[in-house]
Amino acid sequence: MSSDIPFIENTIIKLPDSSGVRSGVLSKDAVIQGIPFSSGSVIGFDDEGSLWRCNLSDDTLILNVLCMAKSEVEFSPAGGLRMCTVSEETIIERMPVMAETMVMFHENGRLFKCEISKDTTVQGFCVKMGTDVCFFGDGRLSAFDLSDDTLIDRMRCMAGTRVWLYRSGILAGCTPSEDTMIQGVGCKKGKLAVFREDGTLINYD
Repeated sequence: MSSDIPFIENTIIKLPDSSGVRSGVLSKDAVIQGIPFSSGSVIGFDDEGSLWRCNLSDDTLILNVLCMAKSEVEFSPAGGLRMCTVSEETIIERMPVMAETMVMFHENGRLFKCEISKDTTVQGFCVKMGTDVCFFGDGRLSAFDLSDDTLIDRMRCMAGTRVWLYRSGILAGCTPSEDTMIQGVGCKKGKLAVFREDGTLINYD
Protein backbone atom coordinates (compact mmCIF):
# COMPACT_ATOMS: atom_id res chain seq x y z
CA MET A 1 0.00 0.00 0.00
CA SER A 2 2.80 2.43 0.86
CA SER A 3 4.09 2.13 -2.72
CA ASP A 4 0.94 3.95 -3.89
CA ILE A 5 1.44 6.90 -1.53
CA PRO A 6 2.84 10.10 -3.11
CA PHE A 7 6.08 10.51 -1.19
CA ILE A 8 8.90 12.87 -2.11
CA GLU A 9 11.43 10.37 -3.44
CA ASN A 10 14.50 11.47 -1.48
CA THR A 11 12.59 11.46 1.84
CA ILE A 12 11.64 7.77 1.78
CA ILE A 13 13.13 5.55 4.47
CA LYS A 14 12.73 1.83 3.87
CA LEU A 15 12.18 -0.94 6.42
CA PRO A 16 15.38 -2.88 7.22
CA ASP A 17 14.35 -5.78 4.96
CA SER A 18 13.35 -3.30 2.19
CA SER A 19 9.88 -4.87 2.08
CA GLY A 20 8.12 -1.56 2.61
CA VAL A 21 8.36 2.06 3.66
CA ARG A 22 9.12 3.12 7.23
CA SER A 23 8.47 6.81 6.61
CA GLY A 24 8.39 9.58 4.03
CA VAL A 25 7.19 13.13 3.32
CA LEU A 26 4.06 13.58 1.20
CA SER A 27 4.50 15.42 -2.10
CA LYS A 28 0.76 16.16 -2.23
CA ASP A 29 -2.43 15.67 -0.21
CA ALA A 30 -3.33 12.02 0.26
CA VAL A 31 -5.84 9.83 2.08
CA ILE A 32 -3.97 7.07 3.90
CA GLN A 33 -5.85 4.29 5.67
CA GLY A 34 -8.96 6.47 5.62
CA ILE A 35 -7.28 9.60 7.06
CA PRO A 36 -6.68 12.72 4.92
CA PHE A 37 -3.14 14.10 5.27
CA SER A 38 -1.81 17.33 3.76
CA SER A 39 1.22 17.73 1.51
CA GLY A 40 4.42 18.04 3.55
CA SER A 41 3.26 15.74 6.35
CA VAL A 42 5.74 13.09 7.52
CA ILE A 43 4.03 9.68 7.47
CA GLY A 44 5.44 6.76 9.45
CA PHE A 45 4.46 3.08 9.47
CA ASP A 46 5.03 0.17 11.83
CA ASP A 47 6.52 -3.16 10.73
CA GLU A 48 3.07 -4.37 9.63
CA GLY A 49 2.48 -1.37 7.38
CA SER A 50 -0.08 0.34 9.61
CA LEU A 51 0.09 4.05 10.42
CA TRP A 52 2.33 4.65 13.43
CA ARG A 53 3.88 8.10 13.96
CA CYS A 54 3.22 11.08 11.74
CA ASN A 55 4.15 14.76 11.82
CA LEU A 56 1.41 16.98 10.44
CA SER A 57 2.02 19.87 8.05
CA ASP A 58 -1.47 21.35 8.66
CA ASP A 59 -4.31 21.02 11.15
CA THR A 60 -5.78 17.58 10.44
CA LEU A 61 -9.05 15.97 11.56
CA ILE A 62 -8.22 12.47 12.75
CA LEU A 63 -10.99 10.28 14.15
CA ASN A 64 -13.05 13.36 15.10
CA VAL A 65 -10.12 15.07 16.85
CA LEU A 66 -8.62 18.19 15.21
CA CYS A 67 -4.88 17.70 15.58
CA MET A 68 -2.49 20.65 15.43
CA ALA A 69 -0.14 21.45 12.55
CA LYS A 70 3.58 20.94 13.17
CA SER A 71 2.88 18.35 15.84
CA GLU A 72 3.28 14.58 16.07
CA VAL A 73 0.44 12.09 16.16
CA GLU A 74 0.73 8.44 17.07
CA PHE A 75 -1.57 5.55 16.21
CA SER A 76 -2.23 2.25 17.96
CA PRO A 77 -1.70 -1.04 16.07
CA ALA A 78 -5.49 -1.28 15.68
CA GLY A 79 -5.57 2.08 13.89
CA GLY A 80 -6.90 4.16 16.74
CA LEU A 81 -5.45 7.48 17.83
CA ARG A 82 -2.95 7.01 20.66
CA MET A 83 -1.58 10.54 21.05
CA CYS A 84 -1.92 13.99 19.46
CA THR A 85 -1.92 17.72 20.23
CA VAL A 86 -5.31 19.37 19.76
CA SER A 87 -5.31 22.59 17.73
CA GLU A 88 -8.25 24.21 19.49
CA GLU A 89 -10.30 23.93 22.65
CA THR A 90 -12.52 20.91 22.23
CA ILE A 91 -14.68 18.37 24.06
CA ILE A 92 -13.49 14.77 24.29
CA GLU A 93 -15.59 12.33 26.32
CA ARG A 94 -17.24 15.31 28.03
CA MET A 95 -13.88 16.77 29.04
CA PRO A 96 -13.20 20.43 28.06
CA VAL A 97 -9.73 19.99 26.58
CA MET A 98 -7.38 22.99 26.45
CA ALA A 99 -6.14 24.11 23.02
CA GLU A 100 -2.59 23.20 22.00
CA THR A 101 -2.23 20.49 24.63
CA MET A 102 -1.50 16.79 24.28
CA VAL A 103 -4.20 14.17 24.61
CA MET A 104 -3.56 10.44 24.98
CA PHE A 105 -5.82 7.45 24.47
CA HIS A 106 -5.90 3.83 25.66
CA GLU A 107 -5.60 1.00 23.15
CA ASN A 108 -9.38 0.59 23.30
CA GLY A 109 -9.86 4.21 22.17
CA ARG A 110 -10.97 5.59 25.53
CA LEU A 111 -9.44 8.82 26.80
CA PHE A 112 -6.32 8.24 28.92
CA LYS A 113 -5.04 11.76 29.61
CA CYS A 114 -5.92 15.37 28.79
CA GLU A 115 -5.46 18.91 30.13
CA ILE A 116 -8.71 20.68 30.97
CA SER A 117 -9.50 24.29 30.07
CA LYS A 118 -11.73 25.11 33.06
CA ASP A 119 -12.62 23.90 36.54
CA THR A 120 -14.76 20.84 35.94
CA THR A 121 -16.70 18.35 38.03
CA VAL A 122 -15.55 14.89 36.98
CA GLN A 123 -17.28 11.87 38.47
CA GLY A 124 -18.16 13.92 41.54
CA PHE A 125 -14.75 15.55 42.06
CA CYS A 126 -13.91 19.23 41.50
CA VAL A 127 -10.93 19.20 39.13
CA LYS A 128 -8.67 22.22 38.64
CA MET A 129 -8.35 23.92 35.26
CA GLY A 130 -4.99 23.86 33.50
CA THR A 131 -4.07 20.47 34.95
CA ASP A 132 -4.08 17.00 33.42
CA VAL A 133 -6.75 14.43 34.19
CA CYS A 134 -6.11 10.69 33.79
CA PHE A 135 -8.54 7.81 33.32
CA PHE A 136 -8.44 4.03 33.39
CA GLY A 137 -9.34 2.15 30.21
CA ASP A 138 -12.93 1.71 31.38
CA GLY A 139 -13.39 5.48 31.77
CA ARG A 140 -13.05 5.61 35.55
CA LEU A 141 -11.06 8.48 37.01
CA SER A 142 -7.44 7.67 37.84
CA ALA A 143 -5.58 10.88 38.77
CA PHE A 144 -6.35 14.61 38.89
CA ASP A 145 -5.68 17.90 40.70
CA LEU A 146 -8.32 19.32 43.02
CA SER A 147 -9.75 22.81 42.61
CA ASP A 148 -11.16 22.76 46.19
CA ASP A 149 -10.42 21.01 49.46
CA THR A 150 -12.36 17.75 49.19
CA LEU A 151 -13.23 14.94 51.62
CA ILE A 152 -12.28 11.59 50.04
CA ASP A 153 -12.52 8.38 52.09
CA ARG A 154 -12.24 10.23 55.44
CA MET A 155 -9.21 12.23 54.26
CA ARG A 156 -9.72 15.92 53.51
CA CYS A 157 -7.47 16.45 50.49
CA MET A 158 -5.87 19.82 49.71
CA ALA A 159 -6.92 22.08 46.84
CA GLY A 160 -4.29 22.44 44.14
CA THR A 161 -2.67 19.06 44.83
CA ARG A 162 -2.75 15.68 43.08
CA VAL A 163 -5.14 12.86 43.93
CA TRP A 164 -4.74 9.24 42.82
CA LEU A 165 -7.53 6.65 42.83
CA TYR A 166 -7.63 2.91 42.40
CA ARG A 167 -9.83 1.51 39.65
CA SER A 168 -12.35 0.69 42.38
CA GLY A 169 -12.59 4.40 43.22
CA ILE A 170 -10.78 3.96 46.54
CA LEU A 171 -8.28 6.69 47.44
CA ALA A 172 -4.69 5.71 46.56
CA GLY A 173 -2.99 8.93 47.60
CA CYS A 174 -3.47 12.62 48.33
CA THR A 175 -2.14 15.54 50.36
CA PRO A 176 -4.16 16.33 53.50
CA SER A 177 -5.47 19.88 53.85
CA GLU A 178 -5.43 19.56 57.65
CA ASP A 179 -3.71 17.50 60.32
CA THR A 180 -5.42 14.10 60.29
CA MET A 181 -5.13 10.94 62.41
CA ILE A 182 -5.17 7.82 60.19
CA GLN A 183 -4.79 4.35 61.74
CA GLY A 184 -3.00 5.85 64.71
CA VAL A 185 -0.60 7.84 62.55
CA GLY A 186 -0.70 11.63 62.62
CA CYS A 187 -0.72 12.78 59.00
CA LYS A 188 0.36 16.41 58.78
CA LYS A 189 -1.20 19.03 56.56
CA GLY A 190 0.68 19.31 53.25
CA LYS A 191 2.43 15.92 53.47
CA LEU A 192 1.57 13.21 50.91
CA ALA A 193 -0.25 10.13 52.25
CA VAL A 194 -0.43 6.88 50.21
CA PHE A 195 -2.86 4.00 50.81
CA ARG A 196 -3.37 0.38 49.84
CA GLU A 197 -6.66 -0.44 48.18
CA ASP A 198 -7.96 -1.86 51.47
CA GLY A 199 -7.46 1.59 52.99
CA THR A 200 -4.39 0.86 55.07
CA LEU A 201 -1.66 3.49 55.10
CA ILE A 202 1.44 2.55 53.03
CA ASN A 203 3.54 5.64 53.26
CA TYR A 204 3.47 9.01 54.86
CA ASP A 205 5.90 11.63 53.52
